[in-house]
Amino acid sequence: MTRVPIWHSVEEVPADLGATAVSIGNYDGVHRGHRFVLDQLRRHAEARSLAPVALTFWPHPRHVMGDPTQTPLLTGHEDRDRLLLLAGMHGVLDLEFTLPFAQHSPEDFVRRFLVEGLGAKCIVLGEDALFGRANAGDIDTMRALGEQYGFEVVTVEDLGPQGAGSGRISSSAARRDLLEGEVRAANLALGRLHTVTDVVHHGFQRGRELGFPTANLGPTPAGLIPADGVYAGYLTVTEQDPSHLGVEPLAGAPATISIGTNPTFEADGAPRRTVEAYVHGAHDLDLYGDTVRLEFVDFQRPTLKFDSAEALVQQMAKDVEVTRHTLSTDRSPLASDG
Repeated sequence: MTRVPIWHSVEEVPADLGATAVSIGNYDGVHRGHRFVLDQLRRHAEARSLAPVALTFWPHPRHVMGDPTQTPLLTGHEDRDRLLLLAGMHGVLDLEFTLPFAQHSPEDFVRRFLVEGLGAKCIVLGEDALFGRANAGDIDTMRALGEQYGFEVVTVEDLGPQGAGSGRISSSAARRDLLEGEVRAANLALGRLHTVTDVVHHGFQRGRELGFPTANLGPTPAGLIPADGVYAGYLTVTEQDPSHLGVEPLAGAPATISIGTNPTFEADGAPRRTVEAYVHGAHDLDLYGDTVRLEFVDFQRPTLKFDSAEALVQQMAKDVEVTRHTLSTDRSPLASDG
């Protein structure tokens, strides 16, 4: 059996992992700034013959210590850890963040999780890193603890839009861009296409009736839902329902993605915000029960209310053509995150 290198307690860390180089963070989005730190971590780990490991937390500390609605997360739990592994980590120590956990003193946190749990010999952090109860530990604290417990501390600069040290790339800015529909700006900060993941649910079947059957996500998919509107993107099946085994799963299929409350049909009941994707040319596709990942390339238009179903169908056909043009002419270096 393949051993998955994601651990949720120090007891799960393999005894044969050996000494490690560690970076600590929430890593929401695993954006270019995060990956710059992780790249430095890998470089320092290789130079010292250490295993690079990311230490992270779930739920996000702001969701435990404050109001979760004020910090919508860019990535879901599993996607965040998957992206950390794709960044070259040999393992991810993903600790549950609770109010009791938040009471660890800086020294207790370092001793228990870094020194005893991971055998850390090198810690890679930003200059503004804070840790421990009430964020009482800073980079100077970490250096002092390094001298006490025998590990090295390496600091890295922030990665800006043009490279290191030229302004910070942040999860907060990427969230703001997505909530304003600025998908391209968010993708640039992420260094990849923004994704939303969920199981395909049964919807109102309106798309199928109109000739554009859609894969409908549930009300709480993993990943931040961008602003209402129509987007160009891709759909990939990441996990098939058992009833679909034997059917070749879609991978990077061109899709027109719609987010909103379907105002043309608002008389059918209470408005419900939905995320749905039409896979181009897939009129008989059955994705119910499959887990799919939607990747967002660009915003096309805002959500509109149409006078008739016929007018909506005409606009949907135009939307598909715009998506085709966008995807065929896109020159972005960004690619799927795997």
